[in-house]
Amino acid sequence: MNQFVERYELDAYWPAERFAVELDTYDHHGSHVAFEKDRLRQEDLKLAGIETTRVTGARLDREPAAVMARLSRLLSQRRRDLGVPGSAQTAG
Repeated sequence: MNQFVERYELDAYWPAERFAVELDTYDHHGSHVAFEKDRLRQEDLKLAGIETTRVTGARLDREPAAVMARLSRLLSQRRRDLGVPGSAQTAG
């Protein structure tokens, strides 16, 4: 959780899978400047080989179980794509 990777602080990161989850809350990401920075950040991470998915704070509050289930599926898919074993690793 909250690791610095490629000069960015990532909310959750799985290093073996090079997979990140970013929590987007309107308070921190609701301006035009933040919107533009977030897109550049996502491109930089993609260029570094890090797959990133974004989850809004409102969605996490509203449907936490569904969000966690989808994140689990995305992480499993990433592991399959990369040939990384281990479905029990946690965010680090």
